[in-house]
Amino acid sequence: VERIGLLKMDFLGLRNLTVMKAASDEIRRTVTPDFDLAKIADDDKKTYDMLSRAETLGVFQLESEGMKRVCIDLKPSRLEDIIALVALYRPGPMDWIPDYINIKHGRKKPTYLHPKLEPILAETYSIACYQEQVMQIARDLAGFSMGQADELRKVMGKKQKDKIPVYRQKFIDGCAANGIDTKLAEDIFAFVEPFAGYGFNKSHAAAYGWIAYQTAFLKANYPLQYFSALMSSVRDKTDKLVEYIDEAKKMGIAVLPPDVNASLVNFAVVGDQIRFGLAAVKGIGENAVLAILEERERGGPFADLFDLAQRVGVKAANRKVYEALIKCGALDPLPGNRAQLLDALDAALEVAAREARDREMGQASLFGLVEDPHPALKPSLRPLPAPSTMEQLAWEKETLGIFVSGHPLADVAEALARTGAVSVRDLRNAEDDSQVKIAGLITAVRRTMTKAQSQMLIATVEDTTGAIECVVFPKQYADLQGRFIEDQIVVITGRLRLRERRGAQASDDIPPDLNVSVNDVQPFDRNSVRHTPPPPAGWHVTVTSREQIDDLALMMSEWSGTTPLVLHINGATIRRTVAADRRVRDRLVAICGEDYVREGAP
Repeated sequence: VERIGLLKMDFLGLRNLTVMKAASDEIRRTVTPDFDLAKIADDDKKTYDMLSRAETLGVFQLESEGMKRVCIDLKPSRLEDIIALVALYRPGPMDWIPDYINIKHGRKKPTYLHPKLEPILAETYSIACYQEQVMQIARDLAGFSMGQADELRKVMGKKQKDKIPVYRQKFIDGCAANGIDTKLAEDIFAFVEPFAGYGFNKSHAAAYGWIAYQTAFLKANYPLQYFSALMSSVRDKTDKLVEYIDEAKKMGIAVLPPDVNASLVNFAVVGDQIRFGLAAVKGIGENAVLAILEERERGGPFADLFDLAQRVGVKAANRKVYEALIKCGALDPLPGNRAQLLDALDAALEVAAREARDREMGQASLFGLVEDPHPALKPSLRPLPAPSTMEQLAWEKETLGIFVSGHPLADVAEALARTGAVSVRDLRNAEDDSQVKIAGLITAVRRTMTKAQSQMLIATVEDTTGAIECVVFPKQYADLQGRFIEDQIVVITGRLRLRERRGAQASDDIPPDLNVSVNDVQPFDRNSVRHTPPPPAGWHVTVTSREQIDDLALMMSEWSGTTPLVLHINGATIRRTVAADRRVRDRLVAICGEDYVREGAP
């Protein structure tokens, strides 16, 4: 395209843009009718404080563990810091991030090979972050035209080795014409050459940096609206949805189950909470959701299952829709438990279908002129016991992809952690082919054959943070396959296999595929956990180094809660709060040492 003189353009679609629009719409609906994301200030203190604490889950480009560590060290205080970080956090330029941070915080002085470089590089603390800076150096020091500077950028960026000597000489000659010594000109060219090869163009970094800042601003200032938009955007991606719901809970935001009388299409803000959207329920199409909402708007809240079926009808919503609504808990506020409602569903649909046929045939009901027929003529709910907690949780998993009213491992999660198991979520930070231990509930087992016609097994194991596939290869199949039973809790050791998803690009928000190659599996007896120890009253920690402060800040962002944490630093006392989880103590000891951590009230 370029060779024949046409303009080549790349268009990148980002889910984040949809999230930002949805969050803005929700802000206008709930708090500020004239909110305009394009007009927010770029110096918001709450936003930069949040980024400095590495609370970046849900923030564009800054979610990774590596980015969190850099945010803690960098403590960004201006938009230019975020733009530079987006440009530098890639293989190659990452080597210059420590210099950028140290110069920003005054621990190192910026150095310039020539005074003319300072106005070009001062914004980025003497480090060339962007291709435009390389072009400006060529123009201001070597007298290149912008067209020639762009050619230099292309030659360096695409590493056209045969052309680099030619442009090096042009650069040195141009510098000489501007009174710059030949040796200094050679040094300047050597300085910019690697940056040009790795550098981002600033326009791209600025666009990404501005989106990163906007998403951070929304999270810091409008967390309810932002998280409702985030959850809506991943309603079909269970692992990410669980992650966002957990993060919202850490921030004190409750996520309510779906409610046929309160939910909207997508996740929505209700007071100081977020309500599940009906469109997030599996098995319910958007047309059925709209029919329910339109009828609720027209006729008010639904009184019971029979009222819902009669008013919405059987054409807009079939039996599968009503069954999913019951199983996910969307009808819990109506009379009857879930077992009673499932039992009465066929009768309710039969009455609704009969009334619909009568209306179509123009027949008047015997009670056509009466607002509410005699209650005795309505079907009634049989006196059935409520389903067990485990059965209800299974239904929620089936219809929502996650557990809402609890988790089947909630009562043993801490005991499982004491086995040394790593959470599924934290496996994403482990290295490929590393030895790992996980613990969780077996939710699916599939036996299959290899190409060589040998038997193997693939099981899905889930803990409170997510699910992962565990593979038993033919060599271990005979010994281990009998231990994989659905709904059993197990502790598994094996090797982590991490693979980038096919077709994923570096800029995509797509996590790698993970699975565990199983070496051993042991059952875990729920009954062996006889009691849950009381939550800790708090912790006192003596901090002895700057590195510990950074690690503690990251730990607190991951384990936020209400349990007191008192930090003793050089005679000063700083009070914070963390989650009431025994694993927090393990992290504190790992960071500061056993002798510097003690439990107790502040």
